[in-house]
Amino acid sequence: MKTAGIVSYFIVATAILAGTGAAVSFADEGPFSIAHPYEIISAPAAGGDRIVWIEGIPPFYPDPEYCPGSARAIYSYNTTSQTKTLIRSRATNARSPDLDGDLAVWEEERESTTDIIFYNFSAGTVSALQTNRPQHNPRVSEYRIVWEEGFEGERRVWMYNTKDGESYGLSTGKTDCFSPDIEGNTVIWVEKTDQDVYSIVSLDLGSGRMFALGTTSAAVWPRIDGGRVIWEDGGLIHLASTEEGISTLTAEPACRSGAIISDNIAAWSEDGRIICSDLLETQTTCIGKQHASMKPAILDEGIVWVEDDQSALSSILYQPISSRPQTALQVVSCPADTSTTRGEQSGWMREGESAWYALDISAGTTQASLDFSWEDVNDSLSCTLIGPGDTLFRFTDSDDEVMDARIRISVTSPAGIVPGRWYCAISGESVRKKVCYSLIWYEYQVQKE
Repeated sequence: MKTAGIVSYFIVATAILAGTGAAVSFADEGPFSIAHPYEIISAPAAGGDRIVWIEGIPPFYPDPEYCPGSARAIYSYNTTSQTKTLIRSRATNARSPDLDGDLAVWEEERESTTDIIFYNFSAGTVSALQTNRPQHNPRVSEYRIVWEEGFEGERRVWMYNTKDGESYGLSTGKTDCFSPDIEGNTVIWVEKTDQDVYSIVSLDLGSGRMFALGTTSAAVWPRIDGGRVIWEDGGLIHLASTEEGISTLTAEPACRSGAIISDNIAAWSEDGRIICSDLLETQTTCIGKQHASMKPAILDEGIVWVEDDQSALSSILYQPISSRPQTALQVVSCPADTSTTRGEQSGWMREGESAWYALDISAGTTQASLDFSWEDVNDSLSCTLIGPGDTLFRFTDSDDEVMDARIRISVTSPAGIVPGRWYCAISGESVRKKVCYSLIWYEYQVQKE
């Protein structure tokens, strides 16, 4: 049932991220060089406050990407502690790093094939996924790693679960499948469907549903975040989601590459500069040295990229994002005024799933309340409220001080809550089978005299 003020949004994997309501702007300080001029291989990987990249080890070769036996080293950098750490001192032809949480992954030549290597930051351990066929382009999300395996024309997409130690084949059929990415329960990849036609395929690991997000005229490198997929095709940057379909972020074709997305910020390299686009404010910012900046990556509080100098060496630069405005909102535990009901929604939830709803806040509202409940106290669900101005609150059953499979929370501001579209995301944290839930939304508005 749909009522005014609460709109069913979409079902995605559990990946709750803060919204960046204000246009992206950069701090006066920076950019900072975190890797002094060396030969940087591939794009850096970034997540949270960590950066991982691969450096060439001298002597350098004219074409190191294809030079047999080229020695490389893997480094990480923590932007909070400002420390650089050597993860692996020698890795033959290592490339394609990725990072999420405690895991970093990359590909590395070992003996007569290429294997996926993953590093656990907490344990300090390095492990390898070994098969009889070459493995390339790994991506990681929490405890899952995906990659492409096989030779061009017959590649398949696989997934490894670091919790149970099992591998799973994801792509089916006889088509060529490659360039995967993963976020929570959603895996995407590129599939060659015809001689000059490629599809971007999305797979829901929970339901097994598979569908094509869109088609391209060339092999691309799609990236997923927050349920949205970004890629470059024909010099244009495209963005797709299950809710909004496919849109184009750029007006005219140009020399663009390395498109990525994180939260509500998209970034790519354009004619040798880094373009950052705020997807909420539809504003763009250009950073980096002209004709020399490429391969961007996005952290929680900044942008990193590779920058070449005139000697053909390269370095990694980090530019912090300006501190975002603090909200004056207060969160209190209290029952809602049931006479001010704005909308109600209900459904079924399984572990690992999320349901998103759009909530429209009226001007003059001073208190907005959620009453979120589910059937069984033995199941654990959470509720995340995301609003304009980088406002994010995440609630669990204990946050209203009563463990009763119910969350009753009010957000208040005497000066008035920022009006407009807010989002509410509910997630199945620990669910035995499936559980029925109910979400009710209330508002209290100051009465004008």
